[in-house]
Amino acid sequence: MLLLAVLVFSLDWEMTVKPGAERKKAPVQAVVVDAGKLDAEVQRQKQLEEKKRLDEQEKLKRLEQRAEEAQMKRKQEEKRIADLKLKQQEENRRKKEEASKQAEAKKKAEAKKKAEAEKKRKAEVAAKKKAEAEKKRKAEAAAKKKAEAEKKRKAEAERKRQQEEARRKAAEQEMQARLAAEQKRMAAQRQSAMQRMINEYVGYIQEKVQRSWIRPPGSGSELSCTVEVRLIPSGEVIDAQIVRSSGNPAFDRSVESAVFKASPLPIPPDPEVMEQFRSLKFTFKPG
Repeated sequence: MLLLAVLVFSLDWEMTVKPGAERKKAPVQAVVVDAGKLDAEVQRQKQLEEKKRLDEQEKLKRLEQRAEEAQMKRKQEEKRIADLKLKQQEENRRKKEEASKQAEAKKKAEAKKKAEAEKKRKAEVAAKKKAEAEKKRKAEAAAKKKAEAEKKRKAEAERKRQQEEARRKAAEQEMQARLAAEQKRMAAQRQSAMQRMINEYVGYIQEKVQRSWIRPPGSGSELSCTVEVRLIPSGEVIDAQIVRSSGNPAFDRSVESAVFKASPLPIPPDPEVMEQFRSLKFTFKPG
């Protein structure tokens, strides 16, 4: 093409004929093009294209690495939450086992105490057979004392049980509050990460559309418009419409054409974020 252009513009196309004079053919002047320079220019263009392609591959590689790091962080956070839940379950199981052991020990102590009291009573009865009146008085006094002691013991046991129950409920409420706060923090981090990824990929899309855009004649650099694009999960463009016109129909059509030409567009690797890219709007303003 360069050779053809040089040959065309090297011809003398002036065909002026003076009145009354014979029409003569204008001499054709040809310029010889250095084939070596032409090959060198072609080779230089190929090298530029290859460098551009390598730069694009490196950029995509960095994007993929960033996505993998984000996914690894999310998995680590999920594992940490699972470990917290497992630790809470283990703590609840330990408390139940401890309460069961305490109840069993209490039951044995009460049985032992009752057996000793019964043995003592029988000994007293055997030793004081001849003093029935005294035995009866002492027995009544012992029964009354025992009843009061049992009543006091039960009241103390109930008080301790209520205290233990209150401590257990407070610990459970504190743990639930911590879990709720942690889940809220994680949700906020996830939302922030998603928004950063959305902004990042909208920028990538704008850059790719910019590279595919051809400025129409007569359009100024101050023009801009808002375009709505519909995508499928592969990044292919299925529709592109101007929702805020620049006021220049040729400029608007060139933007729509650039969007289709840039298809497929860069899309985020996160499926949840990708759902927000099925239909997106962005402002196109020439750089």
